[in-house]
Amino acid sequence: MAEFDFSELRNYLQGQADLGGADILLDEPWTLAKQPGMPAIPQRPAADRGPALVKPSAPAAPAKVAPPSSKPSPVFEGVMPAPRPVKKPVAAYESAESLDAFYDDVAKESVYAGVPGIARYEGPEHPQLLLLFPAPHADIPAGKFFESPTGEMLVRLFANLNVQQGDIGIAYFYKGPVARNFPPLLETVLRKMLAKELSFIEPKMMVTFGEPLFHQVFGKGKVFNDCAGTDMDFNGVKTCSLVDAFAMAGDKQLKWVTWKVHIPRCSYFKIIFQA
Repeated sequence: MAEFDFSELRNYLQGQADLGGADILLDEPWTLAKQPGMPAIPQRPAADRGPALVKPSAPAAPAKVAPPSSKPSPVFEGVMPAPRPVKKPVAAYESAESLDAFYDDVAKESVYAGVPGIARYEGPEHPQLLLLFPAPHADIPAGKFFESPTGEMLVRLFANLNVQQGDIGIAYFYKGPVARNFPPLLETVLRKMLAKELSFIEPKMMVTFGEPLFHQVFGKGKVFNDCAGTDMDFNGVKTCSLVDAFAMAGDKQLKWVTWKVHIPRCSYFKIIFQA
C-alpha cells in the first residue's frame, strides 16, 4: 500500500487530545454530525471592457513578379504521385450506438480473449455518481456489490454527501475477473474503451479507487498522493480519485484521511451534490 502523509492526522489527534474530544474513536468518521453546507458564492460577471481597438496595419508591399523564363519546362517536372492516406483501423466498439452493443463488441476484442463474460455497468441510467473499480471482485457476485461490507461502507459515506444508493452506478476499468498490470499500449486501449463507455453512461461525476487504477486512468506522469481528492477530469467527466475502497474498509486511518483530507479537497461534491 502507498505511504500517506499523516501529518494532518497527527495534528488533528493532538488537538483532540488537548480538547478531550472522544469522536476520534469512531470507526467511520463520516458518522459524525454533519455541518450545514456552505452556500455557493455566485461568481461576479466579468466586466465589459468594450471592443478591442485594432491597430491599422501598414499596406503590404507589392509582390515582385519574376521575369518569364526563356527555358521551357520539362513535361513531367514536379509531377509526383500523391501519397495515399494511411487509415487507422477502427475497432467495432468505437462505432457502437448503444451500451449493450458496446459491450458485445468489446467482448470480441483481443484484450478479452478467453474471458468467458465481461462485467457490465450496474446502476441507474445516467447516475449522479459512478464508482470505477479496477476489476470485478472475485468474492462479490454481479449485482451484489452494495450488499458487501465495502459496498455498505461506501453507501454510508456518500449518503453523508447527499448521494443515495439509487443514484450510484458501478463500472470496471478491466472487465475481466482479475485485475492485472497492462503494458502501456493495452492501457491506452482500455482508456479508449472507458471513454466510449462513459459516453453512454453519462455520469455527473466519477470516483476511482486505488493508486494502480489512478495511474491506469490518468497515466504515470501524475503523483497519486498529490492528486487524491483533487478536482480532475477524464474525457469531460468530473473525476475524483480516492484510496482503495477495500483497503479503506479495514483501516480507520484510511477512512479518516479519505473523509477529513481527500474529500474536502474536491469541490465537485459541494457543487454537484450540496447545491
